[in-house]
Amino acid sequence: MVKEKICKIIRKGIILGELSPGERLIESEICMKYKTSRGTIREALNLLVNEGFITIIPNKGATVSKISTMDLKDFYMLLALLERKAVEWSIPCITGSEIKELTRINHSLRKIMISNTEEKLKNWTEQNLAFHRFFWERCGNDKLGWIVEEIRQRIFRYRYTSLMVTSYDYYLKDHATIIKAVKDKNVEKAGQTMENHILRALKVLMDFFSRA
Repeated sequence: MVKEKICKIIRKGIILGELSPGERLIESEICMKYKTSRGTIREALNLLVNEGFITIIPNKGATVSKISTMDLKDFYMLLALLERKAVEWSIPCITGSEIKELTRINHSLRKIMISNTEEKLKNWTEQNLAFHRFFWERCGNDKLGWIVEEIRQRIFRYRYTSLMVTSYDYYLKDHATIIKAVKDKNVEKAGQTMENHILRALKVLMDFFSRA
């Protein structure tokens, strides 16, 4: 659909720094550029609002959301600790067949990594979320899963950026190490690897923003 295409172009422009934090997005100019209706543009912009890429201010319009590296660091540090606990608490409950499911998800991610389609980023994001959610759903604490979902929604924009500026292969290797530790019932290693895995994404982002 047209709105998804426009959304993807603007999102990519923000991630790559072609559109700067605080920069205004003028609806009439976007309409002319993409030769579409103002209604379609508004729908695309609303999608980007939900993802945290832009902010709409009453009577002023849409602007690229500003980046708070302090907020980013705080959210990722919390996420690392919570997801570590999710892995550690879930290990006693994970069966052999469920380990096969984790392996299947990681194989699916590897196929996505070597693909070259327009949906690559979207497909990776969905499957990667499935890998992480696997542990939240089995950790025995529904509140933990709820909090993690809330944090991940708030850093959605940054997770896209981390995928655009680093190698997917690092993430796959971390997943494989986690799966092996889960299979071996090595709670400490599985939890530590998950924590390091998320902090790796934080480092990639902090390095990127310091250069930008």
